[in-house]
Amino acid sequence: MSEMGIGGFVKQVGVLVLVAFLIAAYPLHAYGSPRLIWSVAVGCGICVLNVIAGCMAISWAIRRSHRVFFQAVFGSMGIRMALICVAVALLIKFTDVHVSGFIGALFGFYVALQTVEVLFLVRRLPRLREMKQEA
Repeated sequence: MSEMGIGGFVKQVGVLVLVAFLIAAYPLHAYGSPRLIWSVAVGCGICVLNVIAGCMAISWAIRRSHRVFFQAVFGSMGIRMALICVAVALLIKFTDVHVSGFIGALFGFYVALQTVEVLFLVRRLPRLREMKQEA
């Protein structure tokens, strides 16, 4: 597997989101309300911000020691999850979000984008091993 940079990762995320919205565009437009469409978009946006932050944490930590790497990756995972929980609670409490559409989109995009993030990490690890052996 070849190493993928942050730019390639962001392109993958963009393509995934675009394909998902193209698939969902007709059903959302035909059967959903503007409130539902907004809720799905917000759920997607939260997940995109989450996965970009994860990619940045991985990219920063990849050349550090194993201890620092795991602290950065798992620490950022905990912080990102807490921020998602706060965002969900605030959006449900203080906005007119379509709760089932929002949570469904949040869950669906979270799973899909976390898969892309894990694949990004797996593609980066062989290059990291090569760099450490050369040093």
